[in-house]
Amino acid sequence: MAESCRYHSSADASWQCQPCQRKYCSECIPGSSANYQGLGPECPLCRDPVEYIGASNSAKPFWQMGIFYFLYALKPGPLAIIALAAAASLLISGLGLLAIVALVGIVALVSRYNLLVIERLASGQLEAPGIGDALDGNSAPLFLKVIAMTLIAGFVGYKLFSFGMGAVQLYAFALFLFAPAAMIVLALEHSLRAAINPLKLLQFTLIIGWPYWLLWITTTAVSAAPNLLMAIAIEKLPPWSLGPVIAATTTYFYIVTSAMMGYICLSRQQKLGIQAELDDESTFLEEDEFNRARALADAQILMRESNLPAARQALVDGLRRYPNDEALNERYYRLLLATQDQKALRELGPHLLDKFIQLNRPHKAAELYLATEPAPLL
Repeated sequence: MAESCRYHSSADASWQCQPCQRKYCSECIPGSSANYQGLGPECPLCRDPVEYIGASNSAKPFWQMGIFYFLYALKPGPLAIIALAAAASLLISGLGLLAIVALVGIVALVSRYNLLVIERLASGQLEAPGIGDALDGNSAPLFLKVIAMTLIAGFVGYKLFSFGMGAVQLYAFALFLFAPAAMIVLALEHSLRAAINPLKLLQFTLIIGWPYWLLWITTTAVSAAPNLLMAIAIEKLPPWSLGPVIAATTTYFYIVTSAMMGYICLSRQQKLGIQAELDDESTFLEEDEFNRARALADAQILMRESNLPAARQALVDGLRRYPNDEALNERYYRLLLATQDQKALRELGPHLLDKFIQLNRPHKAAELYLATEPAPLL
């Protein structure tokens, strides 16, 4: 269940401050990263940088996203990879030795793309990467690491033969269980050492908790889907189409399982220490709008924390820059009411009420006037 903002219980938290142990929504931290100087959005209380948690906090549980994974693999980027794999399987049959080189290149690109899917989803990017994103120069190194993982696993299994078939079977079962964890760790850390470290993989599964075993069951079932489909369709398809169909279906379900792996990391993003990527261009505010929103947000939070002098100062600073802003004037008047500052109400009340008349808000002036005891002299 998503955690709520501390100051707006109906809103999901998007930011958190570790030192203050506070979670904030986008109303508490207005604007985008570009609106803030230095290290980006900061805590209204301690002014330390806050951490973005919006994507992981609002993410639905892994088991509620079934249709998402299958639709994800039908987006433009995955479809381009699927089409490339199918076309390559059709073309390389007549290339002789060159076919081996081409096949290795395509498999490396597909492997890189699937690792990229895990990486992007884990960081909170729900849009599938384009095929060009996989052409980042990491295809060959990561593919070599995948091959190295396979060779190391096989070598260890070979060495275990001296301990009997029981040890080999237990090792094979462990490999089967931790295969998704190894691929996820490789995708997130790009480290072969981490991906083959049993303690690292065990730690990962413990952080994910019981949903990891649900992930293991679903990825195992989905990975078996291409074989089941081909067993049904093999007698109904012309021989020339078998290669492209096998390549396309295998790649499709490979992307589906990668999406599952990436999303389960998103749901445990903070515990795994994954740095969330924030695409906040749409929340950028113009300078005046941002300054007003920030003054209002800071004042509300400081009032809730009973730091009334700081809340008043935030509103005063805002009113000095925007003396005719209706929301700032009303918040300031209500602060005076809340603090029962009779002197300020006597001196500033008539001025503030007159301000609402000038702003064509006589009903607001009347509401605040009736809320003031004793009523200010106009």
